[in-house]
Amino acid sequence: MAQIGTTRSGRRAKLAGAARLLARDPRELFEVVVDQAQRAVDPLRRRPSWSERPLDEVVAGLEAALGREVAPFLHEEGRAEIEAEVRERIERLGPDVPFPIAHNAAPNLALLCYALCRTLRPAAVLETGVAYGVTSAFIAKALAVNGEGELHSVDRAPVRPDVESYIGSLVPEELRPRWTLHRGTSRRLLPRLLPDIEGLSLFVHDSQHTYPNVSWELRTVTAHLTRPAAVLVDDVAANRAFEDWVERSRPAFSAVVEAPAGVAALDAD
Repeated sequence: MAQIGTTRSGRRAKLAGAARLLARDPRELFEVVVDQAQRAVDPLRRRPSWSERPLDEVVAGLEAALGREVAPFLHEEGRAEIEAEVRERIERLGPDVPFPIAHNAAPNLALLCYALCRTLRPAAVLETGVAYGVTSAFIAKALAVNGEGELHSVDRAPVRPDVESYIGSLVPEELRPRWTLHRGTSRRLLPRLLPDIEGLSLFVHDSQHTYPNVSWELRTVTAHLTRPAAVLVDDVAANRAFEDWVERSRPAFSAVVEAPAGVAALDAD
């Protein structure tokens, strides 16, 4: 009975949040509903055909494509520091959290975010989707070690207001001056943000993993990347969006690392 009561309470909270979102921004509520409908359709699409590859093999491919070292950054002190701090902050969250910790980025994705930031030394990084902020923390730490660069994160406001304080809560306070969180859907914000972001050479997709959304984000952002650049896409098992983008864009290197997360390198040519 307690479980049924909790489920009903959660549904009531979502319905109340949806009503508030309808009053505040009907268009965004419509986009939320569309995302849910697209998520239901994705299993009917043709499935991905890639195979996961070990992290060290993927890193070697990235180094060859970019002509720069990547592997050493996986083992440096800054990476160990942010990994330890994020782990500590997750423990402090405790068990009573509004959405599963499993929504956090997989370890390999976070490691590649850090290493590629150190390798490319981007003036700007863009990510869509934040949740508790694992990748945000690793990226912000790498930028701080670089001594330059800023992170722009796009995430829509949660339907439930009690979730707001958890978004990005894993990002340490001392790293937040390099981090700007833009609230809204990627479809509404990216066309406004991208023309004003200079030196964008790393993009991380971790928002709605539907085929239309992933495809649109990759297609939209690619034209604004400063080369050489890298692209990371979380949860590529959901559909063929990353695989189809690779076939169209022909990056210098692409792979799916154990997670599964897609990674691609676009060289200077």
